[in-house]
Amino acid sequence: MALTILDMANGVFSIIFVSISVLIGLTIISKYFEYKQRTYLLIGLTWIGMSTPWTPSSISLITYLLFGIVLPIEILLFIAIFFLPFVQLFWLTVVCIFKGIKKRKIILGIFTIEGIIFEAFFLLSLFTNPSAIGEFSGTFDMNYKLVINLFLFSLLILFIITGTMLAQESLKSDDPEVKLKGKLLFLAFYSFIIGAILDIFSSNSILLLTIARLVLILSAFEFYGGFILPNWMKRIFLK
Repeated sequence: MALTILDMANGVFSIIFVSISVLIGLTIISKYFEYKQRTYLLIGLTWIGMSTPWTPSSISLITYLLFGIVLPIEILLFIAIFFLPFVQLFWLTVVCIFKGIKKRKIILGIFTIEGIIFEAFFLLSLFTNPSAIGEFSGTFDMNYKLVINLFLFSLLILFIITGTMLAQESLKSDDPEVKLKGKLLFLAFYSFIIGAILDIFSSNSILLLTIARLVLILSAFEFYGGFILPNWMKRIFLK
């Protein structure tokens, strides 16, 4: 099985995006040990988790180039999907903390039940009928079935609504740094959504694939700046 240019581009861009996302996530998590604030831990895990749908194509390219194999679809589906309900809870916890929501137990309880139902369906299908979850499309890509697509779509909607809420709070501040964080957060959430949507339609276009992954990579840096705002970003944007 020979790799096409599109296969290579898909795998390489996935590796770059996932690697950057993991590094950014770990950097944010490191702030938890410095400041002992749980939100840093949850935010870092959220961003790492949001990159997991692109992890299978990263791993597949590596295993194919090193060993000439692509891992079984069951393993790749597990890596791509299993952790997302946890990511959803991590992120909702962050939103509830930042927004000071008093009924967070009810909100988190509802989404916990939803997550348990989804995971039960996912694991049962994974071990009995993986094709009910997704199938290979091309060398590395996968086409997800209706239930998975509905969950992914709902997760994206939740991400952009709650992310916009958090960004708007920062945009109201008179502090230039806080306001910049709000702008970067706003851009991060919408860049991620745009990149993810473009990615869906990029299976036959290397140009669209390139644009989609570059937008996703940009969203990772915007997310990082929105919560951490390193000095090099301050120098660029706060002159």
